Amino acid sequence: MLQYQIVYYSTATREFSEQDLIELLSVANKYNNALGITGCLVYSNGKFIQLLEGERKNVLELFEKIKRDPRHNNVTVTVEMTVNQKLFPDWGMAFKFLEKDVLKQYGVKDPSKWIYSEFNAEASPGKEAIFNFAVRNKLMQSQVLPR
Repeated sequence: MLQYQIVYYSTATREFSEQDLIELLSVANKYNNALGITGCLVYSNGKFIQLLEGERKNVLELFEKIKRDPRHNNVTVTVEMTVNQKLFPDWGMAFKFLEKDVLKQYGVKDPSKWIYSEFNAEASPGKEAIFNFAVRNKLMQSQVLPR
């Protein structure tokens, strides 16, 4: 079955803590799982970038809801396409957050300007593509930290 994907970025209307993101994803996962929607959410330096994928009708319905969410603004779609298979078939939605102390041990002085590209233990070209898109479009800076 063909899958519809949409990638957008936006600006947070406030700073999000790790707990804020956990709560956001907890609610989102329940809703997304019911609709068969998977994807990836990256947050850093006051910016979000998200890929949503699933049946076209469901993804567009969810995206309309997302656009009205007061937690962000300047929602800009960068990619819309139909694909043969999902990039994140096993992800409801996920993110990776590093504590400031962990970043400091790697010499990162301003954690708000850096994100970690390892979403889980197994990297994949699709996951790397989302991360690289965010960096290439200057939505955030990056540094891949050693394991």
